[in-house]
Amino acid sequence: MKAARLHAAGDLRVEDVPSPGEPAPGWVRLKVAAAGICGSDLHNFRTGQWISRAPSVAGHEFAGEVTAVGAGVSQLACGDRVVADSRFWCGECPACRAGLHNVCARLGFVGEVCDGGFAEETELPARLLLRHDPALDPAIAAMAEPLAVALHAVRRLSAPAGVPVLIAGCGPIGGLAALLLSRHGERPVLVADRNAARADLVAEVSGATVVDLDALPCDPNLRHAIDATGNVAVMALLLELLAGGGT
Repeated sequence: MKAARLHAAGDLRVEDVPSPGEPAPGWVRLKVAAAGICGSDLHNFRTGQWISRAPSVAGHEFAGEVTAVGAGVSQLACGDRVVADSRFWCGECPACRAGLHNVCARLGFVGEVCDGGFAEETELPARLLLRHDPALDPAIAAMAEPLAVALHAVRRLSAPAGVPVLIAGCGPIGGLAALLLSRHGERPVLVADRNAARADLVAEVSGATVVDLDALPCDPNLRHAIDATGNVAVMALLLELLAGGGT
């Protein structure tokens, strides 16, 4: 099968490699249908920051079809369409047993500690997989992980219906957050990005209004904002723009 394997920073090769064999107990084999490229994948390619083994197959935003199940797997069957948790959690430590997989004692990430979805086939523990409606386009299903990130941010924001929300950054996370906010709670959604084409696209699909952060006047009603840039200067500007008691 073909796989995109990272050998070192800046050294990504599409290679012929053996297909996965029969899955181990608790694992399943998957035929990858679609995969997305995360910003962290690009960062790791450029810097090698998270290369813990090489060569490795990245890709934690993907959808696929179950083609084989290992012993002890009862929740999945061949033919199931699934998406994967990006976190590789052990399921055995005290945190995992308490349902706190994000603080697993041996936490790793799909595509780092095990091969991910940048291949025609891959294999993962069944505990990391979730079924989805087979009618859903795999390219859309592969966006489940970034959608979950955006949904988490929107829920944490807890903006009441009707109040404006400002989103800085119109990449996948910012764009999905705008889409979620525009679909629930009838409110003005303002988006800003230095890439005008990105901002216009998000506005087109979400109904948001594009604004210029540097020219945006202070609004006493603006108390909610989401930063989807990771830029410290942008975060500082958002804090200046928010009214007292803002989030």
